[in-house]
Amino acid sequence: MQVRHLMTTDYVQIQKDGTAREVLEQFLSKRQDLACIMDNGNFIGIVTKYALYRLLLKSHSIDTNIHDVMIREVVTVNENESVYFARELLLKEQVGHAVVVNSKGQVTGVMAKSDLIRGLTIETNNLVHRLKTLMNHLQESVLSVDLDLKVTSINASALDYLELKEDEITDKKITGCFPDLANDLNQCIHTEKSRLKRIKLASKTAIASFTPIKEWNSITGAMVVLKDVTAYETVAKELETTKRMEKILDSALKLAYDGVVITDHSGKVTKVNQGFLALYGFQSQDEVIGRPIDSVAPEFPSKKTVHSNEPFEGQLMDINGNKAILTQMPIIQNGKRIGEIFKVLYQQLEVWKDLFRHMEKLENEISYYRSELSKVSYQNDSFAQIISKSKRIDTLKKEAYIAAQTFSNVLITGESGTGKELFADAIHQTSGRPGAFVKVNCAAIPENLLESEFFGYAEGAFTGAKKGGKPGKFELADCGTLFLDEIGDMPLSLQAKLLRVLQEREFEQIGDIKTRKVDVRIVAATNKDLQQFIQEGKFREDLYYRIHVIHLRIPPLRERPEDIPLLCSFFLEKFKSRIPKTISGLTREAIEKLQAYEWPGNVRQLENVLERAFHFTSGKWMEAEHIILEPTATVFESGNASVTNAISANRSQPLNRKQLINETEKYALIQALSKAGGNRTKAAKILGISRSTLYQKLNKYQIKEETQFKIE
Repeated sequence: MQVRHLMTTDYVQIQKDGTAREVLEQFLSKRQDLACIMDNGNFIGIVTKYALYRLLLKSHSIDTNIHDVMIREVVTVNENESVYFARELLLKEQVGHAVVVNSKGQVTGVMAKSDLIRGLTIETNNLVHRLKTLMNHLQESVLSVDLDLKVTSINASALDYLELKEDEITDKKITGCFPDLANDLNQCIHTEKSRLKRIKLASKTAIASFTPIKEWNSITGAMVVLKDVTAYETVAKELETTKRMEKILDSALKLAYDGVVITDHSGKVTKVNQGFLALYGFQSQDEVIGRPIDSVAPEFPSKKTVHSNEPFEGQLMDINGNKAILTQMPIIQNGKRIGEIFKVLYQQLEVWKDLFRHMEKLENEISYYRSELSKVSYQNDSFAQIISKSKRIDTLKKEAYIAAQTFSNVLITGESGTGKELFADAIHQTSGRPGAFVKVNCAAIPENLLESEFFGYAEGAFTGAKKGGKPGKFELADCGTLFLDEIGDMPLSLQAKLLRVLQEREFEQIGDIKTRKVDVRIVAATNKDLQQFIQEGKFREDLYYRIHVIHLRIPPLRERPEDIPLLCSFFLEKFKSRIPKTISGLTREAIEKLQAYEWPGNVRQLENVLERAFHFTSGKWMEAEHIILEPTATVFESGNASVTNAISANRSQPLNRKQLINETEKYALIQALSKAGGNRTKAAKILGISRSTLYQKLNKYQIKEETQFKIE
């Protein structure tokens, strides 16, 4: 508990020219015996009740100035300190009060001994409550007794284990209820030694740990902890049951009409039925048991399923001239995959055709309703279009929602492709502003046209001007939101004019003398470092602080890999709505490949990669081989030799593509650090990555400063 939770905030304040009368009146009014003396709002000392008594005895006048008895050397304590710190401080200084101040040294209250005692009492009660709660939540049964063997405490587990109610045993001797426990507890008290033994309580068996309780170096009682081991005595019976279940499983496999094969975690066959043997032409189980499923049934997609905990269902294939449907279900135990069950349907498949058609119809209907539900969701929640389950993005959405309710300008920063425009659009939709959402890409408009695009022009303003003139973006966005994308690329000349509009909320069209008033909310976005631009003279500092009222930074995709599976599902459904394909999803290996990539182009790049893979996927699952990723490492030249030659020079064997990418990336890190003289911030800017990403890669490749950035 902190001091600010205990202090008296309604404390006595007296100006330095105050009198004893004023202090007494405040003491009586607020029932306090300490006053803080202030001078023009500044705290300069205190006057205590006893100092006031001495002043009255000395001067015999109640209107005497308090200046002579003011104490300037005052004991103060920060409002964020704990009550224990405050207690030690008062004891050390031997005072009964302390003035409470904040981090700026301003008085926020007064704390007396009574406040401190109240706080310590609350802390003690909380501690007792926590200890009692902890004991009640222990799985083991705990019971304690005093020297007379009266029960002093018992937890919920013990009450349940002993089948008692608390009032049936608390403050009563344990001798009559459980004599075995009573004898051992009594012996523990007299010998002052712990003991461990196995005991029987009714129909239960427990391991009992008896321990003496000491307080102030004296034995005050004993406690026993009971661990129920009844369940362990049934292990032998369970093993026997397991054997019977295995025999039942063997009998079920024999009766199965279609082919069934079971493998272990490494993909080796452990059980197989007659239907499977007949399909593949084997004579006995001995020809199959213990062999990898790849060699027994090469048609099975085991490489894809061996690392997956998801079921694999309904793939049509040809096996030994027979049309067959393969389904696979992983066997999960304690959250881990311990094997698979493969089932092959290959007899009388014609019966299933009508069922398959019906299932396909249902899938199409589900897809339609899912799409309609998403549309309704987007209408109700503008931020629903931002697909993520990252806690950082969730927090960012909440901050953006709060920002949308204000009238302040918003600056959104983040790398290209992170979704800055989506956030800007959601802020406008949520804001309730009646005007339009007008977008301007400051990097895409020629510099000589920017002013007319922003402010418009009057008729005849220049040669070629439209008759009647043309409204600018500010006029179009009146009562709405103007989204300035890539604001870091805006010329300095236009920055000054934009600043005037933001300050005065008015502008003039080119060639016009009429001043137009506007109510426009600015949402700006950039992937540039505007503070660096300010230092380089490329961006106005006053404009920066105008648009930097509320700052939202969107993290890059590489910092939230947990979003990749969700984004993949979203984009896959989006592609399937344009070109119907029977792709169920991505395999585990494909997802892991995507999550291991750096994504310099972020979500936009992910969508492009998935779109390419979507077109080249012919099966039901998008596999890792369909995912084509560009290397992210920067290639440096050293003299006339390329990085590849530099890396491979001391290698006895050539590197594969993945090794070459890793080594190239490591070489690029070392080159950047060398150029930056070991400065991590400069090295990150050279590589075009964030500082946190740089540290992750340094840890990944074990690059340390002691090595002078040599490849280890």
